[in-house]
Amino acid sequence: MSSRSFSGTARIALRRVIRRAVAPTVLTALSAWSLGAQSNLSTQGFGYPTGQFSARAQGTGGAVAEMDPLSPVNPATIAVFASRLLFFQIEPEYRSVTTAAGTERTTTARYPNVFAALPVAHNVVVSVGSSTFLDRTATTSYASTQFLSNGDSVPMVTTDRIDGAMNDLRLAVGWAPTTWLRLGIGGHEIVGHNRVALTQAFSDSVQFASFTQTRVLGFNGPAASAGFQLSSKWLVASGSMLRGGTLHMSAQDTVLSSARVPNRFGGSLAFTGLTNSSFAVRTSHENWSSLGGLGANGLVGVDAWDTSVGADVAGPRIGDHIISLRTGYRDRTLPFEAAGHKVQETSFSGGFGTAFANGRVIGDVAAIHATRTAGSLSAKEQAWTISFGITVQP
Repeated sequence: MSSRSFSGTARIALRRVIRRAVAPTVLTALSAWSLGAQSNLSTQGFGYPTGQFSARAQGTGGAVAEMDPLSPVNPATIAVFASRLLFFQIEPEYRSVTTAAGTERTTTARYPNVFAALPVAHNVVVSVGSSTFLDRTATTSYASTQFLSNGDSVPMVTTDRIDGAMNDLRLAVGWAPTTWLRLGIGGHEIVGHNRVALTQAFSDSVQFASFTQTRVLGFNGPAASAGFQLSSKWLVASGSMLRGGTLHMSAQDTVLSSARVPNRFGGSLAFTGLTNSSFAVRTSHENWSSLGGLGANGLVGVDAWDTSVGADVAGPRIGDHIISLRTGYRDRTLPFEAAGHKVQETSFSGGFGTAFANGRVIGDVAAIHATRTAGSLSAKEQAWTISFGITVQP
């Protein structure tokens, strides 16, 4: 018996049956949080880690991040600032995912880093800023069939959409007790929210209205960081670590699950024997697996290394302005598996920067091309990211 032959009263009853059948599926998906089917490789699990690098550091593949005061990685580096400073960054990403079914393209606009610093005493600088810890923007749609209790079935399309991010709010203090040593500490709060929406639309839209349910998930948890920087005429050695506290995921005032903010440690070594130039290598490790308890049982976090090499050299001079030229290579494992496979990312980057307005404004631009693969999966993701950074000294 077709649903089209039902009377008006029967149609209403059938809609109620569908809603009762669909609702448990919706609630399960929302509470589980981790979506099994994804349209890309990079935003699995709780999202994509931008790296928390400034545009300058992005141009070197992240190689100078441990010695870059505009990257909220090593709190010791901010001790270099001699005056007030504001920094803002924007990073659009143009991503394509190729599978046997074809190629999908998406664009994501990110604002990964905003930062302010203020000298408060002799050789002591305080900074406050916000940076993207994990970016979570993804949409997945797939066709299926809803079977009803009376034996009928209705074709439908299910769409899962997640918008949001986890952000790292940092208050840091840097101190330079001597010309060759800088020390720093930082207090962090990982905060943010994700809006999870699940929509089920039926091909017979006359008979059956679409069904949508949304839920806003919030995150909050503390962390602390510390770092150092040693400088000589030829070499700069830097290192930092971050220790995470308990991270909660909640809906309104209800805590759904808890895990820990991932611990991180990293270090870099740079040759600085050429004027206004540096050649650096960096590596860091983050235990992303500590986030596993925050999601569903199928969510697998991967402890990952992040290694890069790069250069930032003095280029041509235009008038009174020196153009800094940058290039770098980066290799890392992303935090979350895709269909049981680790996701590997390799990227090449380049960029430039210069000062203008009598040195009170510095502009940096970087372009990054990344390739992401996951074991034997046929899916391959490629992305172009353009990073723009503006530094202003009021």
